[in-house]
Amino acid sequence: MTNKNYFFPALLAGLFIMLVILTIPGGYFYGSYTDWLSQHVRLAETIRGACLEQGTLVPAFLPLGGGSNGYQFSYYGYLRPDILIGCLFPFVPMVYFLIGYMLAGYFCSVMLCYCWLLKHTQDKGSAFLGSLFFLTAACFFQTHRQIMFVNYMPFLMLALLCIKKKRFQFLPLCMLLIYLNSFYYSIACLAVIGWYWMREEGTEFWKHGLLRYLKSAFLSIGMAALLLIPTALVILEHKRASENLNLMEKLGANADMHGLLYSPYGMGLTAICLYLLLLGLCHKKYRTESIMLLFVSFCGAAAWILNGTLYARAKILIPFVPLVVLQCAKLLNELRMEKITWKLWPCLIAASCLFFFRSKNTFPWIAADLGILLLVVLVSKIKVKEPLLKYRYVTSRVLLCFMPCMLFYQTMQKEQFVKKEDVFTDNSVLDSSPVYGGSPLYRYDTLTDVLNTGNLAVNGRQQKSAMYSSISNEGYSDFYYDTLLSPVQINNRLAILPSSNPFLLNFLGVRYLETFQDQVPAGYQIVKAAGTEKNTAGKSLPVLAENENVLPVAYTTSSLMSQSQYEKLNKYDRLDAITRYTIVPGNDTADQPADAAESNMKIYEPSFEDLQLPDTIQAEKTDEGWLLNVKKETTAALKLSQSLKEQILLLDFEVENQGQHAVVIDINHMRNKLSGPGAPYPNGNNTFHYQFTSPSQEGLHTLTITFSKGKYLIKHINWHTYDVQNLAEKQYTEVEEQAPRSGEILSCRASLDEDGFFVTSIPVQRGMEILVDGKNVPILTLNQAFAGVHLTRGVHEISVRFHAPGQLAGFIITTGSFLIYLLYALRAPRLALLGMLKTKKELVLYCLSGGVTTFVNYLIYYALLKISVGYLAANTLAWGGAVITAYLLNRRLVFHSQKQILQEFSSFVCLRFLTLLVENALLWLTAGALGIPPLPSKIIVSVITILWNYVLCKYKIFQKEEMNHG
Repeated sequence: MTNKNYFFPALLAGLFIMLVILTIPGGYFYGSYTDWLSQHVRLAETIRGACLEQGTLVPAFLPLGGGSNGYQFSYYGYLRPDILIGCLFPFVPMVYFLIGYMLAGYFCSVMLCYCWLLKHTQDKGSAFLGSLFFLTAACFFQTHRQIMFVNYMPFLMLALLCIKKKRFQFLPLCMLLIYLNSFYYSIACLAVIGWYWMREEGTEFWKHGLLRYLKSAFLSIGMAALLLIPTALVILEHKRASENLNLMEKLGANADMHGLLYSPYGMGLTAICLYLLLLGLCHKKYRTESIMLLFVSFCGAAAWILNGTLYARAKILIPFVPLVVLQCAKLLNELRMEKITWKLWPCLIAASCLFFFRSKNTFPWIAADLGILLLVVLVSKIKVKEPLLKYRYVTSRVLLCFMPCMLFYQTMQKEQFVKKEDVFTDNSVLDSSPVYGGSPLYRYDTLTDVLNTGNLAVNGRQQKSAMYSSISNEGYSDFYYDTLLSPVQINNRLAILPSSNPFLLNFLGVRYLETFQDQVPAGYQIVKAAGTEKNTAGKSLPVLAENENVLPVAYTTSSLMSQSQYEKLNKYDRLDAITRYTIVPGNDTADQPADAAESNMKIYEPSFEDLQLPDTIQAEKTDEGWLLNVKKETTAALKLSQSLKEQILLLDFEVENQGQHAVVIDINHMRNKLSGPGAPYPNGNNTFHYQFTSPSQEGLHTLTITFSKGKYLIKHINWHTYDVQNLAEKQYTEVEEQAPRSGEILSCRASLDEDGFFVTSIPVQRGMEILVDGKNVPILTLNQAFAGVHLTRGVHEISVRFHAPGQLAGFIITTGSFLIYLLYALRAPRLALLGMLKTKKELVLYCLSGGVTTFVNYLIYYALLKISVGYLAANTLAWGGAVITAYLLNRRLVFHSQKQILQEFSSFVCLRFLTLLVENALLWLTAGALGIPPLPSKIIVSVITILWNYVLCKYKIFQKEEMNHG
């Protein structure tokens, strides 16, 4: 390849590096506080930890959200390559793998795009321009925010290249990698691949290509069944209602152009791309593609269908970026060769987008983009002399490159990048604490950074009440917010975030709580504090607090209330009832507690000292309540006339937003939020709930309130009090914890003096099993959302297990599909296969015998691990069985040796013994030192030892004696 061939790829690489470097401020990571840190980074760590602890690449159960089906989080990285690589290096933080994986994928996508466009246009300049439009598409803003919006892109580009180069045997593998990175975009990617294949082959596609496309698609889906089937089942189990769209929203036009232009939540291309798509309408050769791409970009029906009819959001159109830039590169090449001419009318249509982007901060840059486009079109229509044509061409192309780069840079400036110190949380208060290796009968949560640490599990045994995923258990979520009256803290109610709600902490068994020193809830005692009292920001440093009196995750009780009686109560009396009793299915019975009707929840009428509101808050008394007009975020103190000791103060009021901003009211570090009118996922939090306690002997005497900017009405204000000691009123018996076996969430022994119930605070979900004395018994839904069973008096051995629905079926289908794919991908013409067997017969036979030997080795190894034999002992015994198998096969089938058996076998065993020593040493390094589970460790070690064994057998043991011809 000449230097000229290197120029444009090198220029693209240089632009990529420059834009990335300019994007990231010093001391920050290539990632956002919005979703990237709270979901992608934290869940990557949690998923990797679960993989290593459970010894599987697809954990069925994760200790988040009170205990959840692991496939509720599969969207965030199950079987994704960066997490699989991270499992091999467990001591390297996942954030480095995540950033490296995204940047590498982004860079490879750009380079692959250039290669692909070059094959179509045969012109380096046009391929470069198309690749530049691809590189600077605003959708790649998501490489540091919602990574699954774009992390499939290199594999989509590979799939398109496979079609162009007719390497169809690799297509199922590319499709598989698309699903593993982002199954949400699988339908859109399959549509892109199908459309491109059809346009590439023309009428031949309907004769042969369609069947080949369907085979590849179904085979790739089968290969991904281990991910897709359990995920589909958990989505159906916790299915969210689709948006209530009218017919015009579903089928009408997206006149705002956000699907194609400028938006990081669409394709994010610039005006030149719209211009070229419109220009393509004038020419028959390009008309069909332009019509299709314009239809997809501006018709709501396309986004609605590709989103599975849930909503019509433009983010699903991102996979169409390669097709748009391909059309643009082709048309630019035609303009270069003067087969078509520049026209003015598309500029007028493109200029209409100014109206829709007039309120954006980048509006001046968008106007400049359209201005430069118009300038290029006008200059290109001017007739110039021959010597000036080249200069005009180069100048116009440089101008077309300038604005996409500038707009991309301006888009990246909107991001709030993560500080490095915020990624690596200070775990000093957890070191040597009971949280590590703690009991599964209690939970741990943190209040120091509820959003960014909610998905970070300390270990696989210590469950957390919090979770933040696009798929959540609706019953658990409703209990969390509607029964326990916990505050909704962010725009998205799907996020189940921890709070200092004492009813929540007690009911869900949050024994260990990481919080700030001046925010420790009542009932908790500091067990470990930081070395200094204040940090540089002036905040209290984190402490670890413990409350030994919270309910355990599992217990037995006969203190019951029926569901029908419970439903007759108001929300505050329900909160009292579920704190004191266990709610069981059924109608009222004679066994109801005598004092069930007597609620401990008391209505309270507070009195306050005179309150002087700051000038930034204008308060107006209305018939409904108080209308607040807050000019900027303001904090005020509300002092109670009489402090409350050993009591919980409960407050709720309704909020009616009369402005354009979200409403946030923070009281004593407890935050409630009502999302703004334009929020994509409105939380509907129209009633704010608060619960306040004070651990000090002085009691609760001040409410420190922070009001967000905006105009809103506060009405229907209610106050209640509840004695803290009532939290411990529930009558129950603790269970005796036992060491859990494989597949068990919890193992315990329960003793009952009378018939009662085994109660857990683990949410009910499909796939859960409870075995009592070895027998699977029907699970009951207790306390609105949690699993439990009825028990008779006596001593019982109880095992709580979980199997992800569809996981076994997915494993079988995946295994079968991979075998089919190997046959499909490795098939060869008969003559070539025979030729290979003749020339490489010894190697082929060795591989076959090696496969049998490996199977024997792994079978013995796996069986011994299952009966709890140590991994080194299991490997040694498996080696013995494999050696005997290997010797017999190699002697008879591969090398046809005629040496004496005893001498040869001794030599074989001795040399293989060296292999055993090496293998055991490597196993100790991977499984013992690095902490990789025994089975994956053996797979890694086997790659090395198979090559070692072949060399030993070939050159040391089964050497063929030279014939002496005299």
